[in-house]
Amino acid sequence: MWRRRARLAIGAFALVFLVLLVFAFKRRQPPSTSSGVVGSDPKAVAETTGGQTQRFKSSREDVNVRYDKLVTYADGSSKLLGITIHTENRGGRNRTFTVTGREGRLGQRESTIVLDGDVRLASSDGMSARAEHATYTDSDGVIDAPGPVDFSRGRMAGTGVGLKYDKAKETVSILDQAVVHVAADDKGTGAGEITAGSAVFAQRDKYIQFDRSVRIQRGGQTIEADTAIARLSADDKRIETLELHNHARIAGTRGGPGSLRGLTGADMTLTYAADGETLQRALIAGDASVEVAGDAGTAGRQIAAKLLDIGMGPDGSTPVSLMGREAVQLVFPADATTPARTIRAAIVEATGEPGRGLTRATFTGDVQFRERGAQIERAASANTLELVMKPGLGAIDEARFVHAVRFEEGKMTAQAAAARYDLSKGTLDLSGSEPSFATPRVVNEQIAVDATRIEIVLEGPQVNATGSVKSTLQPASKAADAPAAGRDPGGDKRGGTKLPAILKQDRPVSVVADKMSYDGGASSATYTGGVRLFQGDTTIKADTITIDEKRGDLTASGHAMTTTTREQTGKDNKKQRTQSTATAKDLKYEDSLRRLTYTGGAHLVGPEGDLSAAKIELYFRPDGDEVERAEAYGDATEKMTLREQNRTTTGLRMTYTADQEQYVVTGLPATVIDECARETIGRTLTFTKATDTIVVDGNQQIRTQTKGGSATCK
Repeated sequence: MWRRRARLAIGAFALVFLVLLVFAFKRRQPPSTSSGVVGSDPKAVAETTGGQTQRFKSSREDVNVRYDKLVTYADGSSKLLGITIHTENRGGRNRTFTVTGREGRLGQRESTIVLDGDVRLASSDGMSARAEHATYTDSDGVIDAPGPVDFSRGRMAGTGVGLKYDKAKETVSILDQAVVHVAADDKGTGAGEITAGSAVFAQRDKYIQFDRSVRIQRGGQTIEADTAIARLSADDKRIETLELHNHARIAGTRGGPGSLRGLTGADMTLTYAADGETLQRALIAGDASVEVAGDAGTAGRQIAAKLLDIGMGPDGSTPVSLMGREAVQLVFPADATTPARTIRAAIVEATGEPGRGLTRATFTGDVQFRERGAQIERAASANTLELVMKPGLGAIDEARFVHAVRFEEGKMTAQAAAARYDLSKGTLDLSGSEPSFATPRVVNEQIAVDATRIEIVLEGPQVNATGSVKSTLQPASKAADAPAAGRDPGGDKRGGTKLPAILKQDRPVSVVADKMSYDGGASSATYTGGVRLFQGDTTIKADTITIDEKRGDLTASGHAMTTTTREQTGKDNKKQRTQSTATAKDLKYEDSLRRLTYTGGAHLVGPEGDLSAAKIELYFRPDGDEVERAEAYGDATEKMTLREQNRTTTGLRMTYTADQEQYVVTGLPATVIDECARETIGRTLTFTKATDTIVVDGNQQIRTQTKGGSATCK
């Protein structure tokens, strides 16, 4: 308002001066030649002294002009010494404006007034300014004060070069090198300094604008931009919003974990509470970026987007809501205990509460999650990601991925409709179903698993799958199969793992079950509930099956059953494929011994015959495709029984050697019943299949024959 008063005052002064001038010329009498008074300026045609005061009234304001001396010149110009112009608004507004100077000059045609020497402007609202020179131009209602100026209002004081007062717009402008100092309030707070290329104080429109390299320092905070506009309240006493345009930046904000540390962007709009000090909202547009303080001793978190809208808590420094649009990125820097984490998406919406800051965030649209540390390299993608965090955008407790989830770590990938990642525990829980992912799936270089639900401990990894489990054990790669220096060609595969030798090493193995537990560190998989294992013509069924790929071992328990097709050398020395079926309570394959053991009601049916025993052991050749030797054991409740070539042999133990096609049966006693129902009893019975002979105790020989499905007994 002081600018408005100045404008009106100076305009009124011009009018007053014109009236005075006309009055002087009309009323002036020819000077008396006898007068003894000598003028101060010999060039003057008229000179008035005595500090005369004239008052003129307009429709909206009263103007009073006082001066110590008025000097008039022949060219129509005038000079006033010790000039004071005072204006008062009408209508009860009770505001005044005063301009003073040592000297004032009225230009030709009375269109300009020039004030020189200690020019001072003051208004009743507390605004004052001082300069050495000022010029008022009546045609546009503008006062220009070139050169150094200083000004003040309340706690604010400043300097600059060049001042311009626009009567029509009611603005006061500092044209260059504007510096504003704000003193502390009665509580010792709020002190600051503003520097800019220029400043505009718009009293009617309630704003202050700073341009060109604006820098605001206040309370340890630095605000920078090309332009800053402070929108004021109706009473001019507080800032309602602060607009920052082009290269906006705020740094050094104070507060604990979760509070703002810095903001950057092309443009910002800051909204303040009723006290004009507490920040309520920050809207950042164009390459927006926010840094939020981390816990003591840890780096802050950075949030970037094309647009950020941040709502603040009562403290004015801690965000409790955040919305980001386009090219969203959230960065959690690495610290001593956690790896760096980065999230990218199209949209983010975060929420929290006073005293706790941001605790939840939802990312949508092509979400990309990255986790990188000295020993960790993980990535995930999904349509949606929900984060649960410690207070103040602290450490991530849990990440929930939804729709088209894909998780990667090293050579392991996981896919599902939904995934829950517990970062502190390092666990991943896969679930859900959708058209692109009927069931969750996990794949690494050793195993692929599909199931209704899959839980993964990433360290290892360890995989627990439930519900319609389908898994595939991967075959060894050609590179892994190639013998390494100093390594047994028949030993380790795939960097220290191998399938049991009773299975083909170059073919995948499929297993279905109700549940599965896989330990990647031990390369061991355990299946339970209606387990069925398939590889070509080989099938293993049981209630539980465990495969140890470190050792190459396999165990099955509960209604174990195997169906295998293997190589066998016939009588013509030609290889042929033969099928065997075995059942038992349990079975176990030990690769170090190349031994397959059936225990508990063991029953084996194959080319060697029909064998029943308490325990049956099969020993394989190094390639695992052919049986080298078989052992069968009876016990107190179940004897060993072999049925082959229409003979039934019983005993406590049987040993079969494939190369000789020879059976050795021992027992107390060992018996054999041939097709003629003849029974032979002895301590040891030895059958040689090739010659169809039986040796009993080594001291007699019996020859038997079978022809056409019936026997001729002699």
